Amino acid sequence: MQLPEIEVISQQRIALAEEKKIILDHFQEASKACWKQFAVNDCLFKAKQQKYKAMSPLDQREIALNARQRVLKEAERQQRISGKTQETSKDKAMP
Repeated sequence: MQLPEIEVISQQRIALAEEKKIILDHFQEASKACWKQFAVNDCLFKAKQQKYKAMSPLDQREIALNARQRVLKEAERQQRISGKTQETSKDKAMP
């Protein structure tokens, strides 16, 4: 039940990484273009602002994915623990 959801999270992480790469590539291009202008610092500042503005929603999505993955791992851990306690109680009841 949880395995497909973990796979979905993995696919979403890959998509996020690709989106981040596109944003960072754009930032690199903008930075290089800034060095051709007279007001380099102002241009670099604006390029960084655009990068942070574009990365913010991606970071929020990544945080949500991390939280969901933690919940799934904890549920899986709880299932393992409850399975082990059931097995040990069956073993004790057998003799």
